[in-house]
Parts: sequence; structure tokens; C-alpha cells
Amino acid sequence: MEIEIDGLLVDDTKTKTGKDFYDLFYGSWEAPKDAKNFTITISEKPFRLSSTLIVVSINDTPVYQSVLQPRQDIVEGLSQDAISTTQSYLANYEEIMKQLNGDDMAGSGIF
Repeated sequence: MEIEIDGLLVDDTKTKTGKDFYDLFYGSWEAPKDAKNFTITISEKPFRLSSTLIVVSINDTPVYQSVLQPRQDIVEGLSQDAISTTQSYLANYEEIMKQLNGDDMAGSGIF
């Protein structure tokens, strides 16, 4: 069963730095061609002093996390890194699902 709203991007950030990360991620995000049935959540948790832990999850599975500092150059670099990691995960996920549902995996499981 497929969901109607596909490729949803959810902002669960709490600080200005987290919001900046989300805005950069959202502005540059482009889903892989065959990706479907996914929701991306960007959340953050307090870490040490002025840094936070940013987590990018796809369908509640964490695929990227990093310590986020309130420096614009670091935020930009981490957002690009998160985008490439997320796109790679989605592209590989679709390929794995195609292989698992292929003719080689069909059958009763009895030798």
C-alpha cells in the first residue's frame, strides 16, 4: 500500500542553528528519481554548550547524525553532507527492495 503524501520533509529542530540547517537542507534537497514512500525527519538534541546533535531520519531510521556548531560554514558543509548521504540511502534502498522482490527471491523457501 502506498501513501498519498510522498517525500515529506519534517522540521523537528529547536534552535536557530538547527533551523538554518533545515533551511539549507530543504533548499538543496532533491529526491532520487525512483524514490517513493518515504518521510525525512530532521531533528536535533542538545549536546554540549552551544552545539547540538542533528539527526536525519528516513521513515524513523536514522541515516545521518552529526554535531552541529553555530558557524555558518560548518552548517552549510554538514547540510550538503547530509543531503548526499540521504540521497545515497534512498537510491540504495530502492535497489535493495527491487532485488528482494525480484524473480530470484520468489518461491516457497523450500529447497
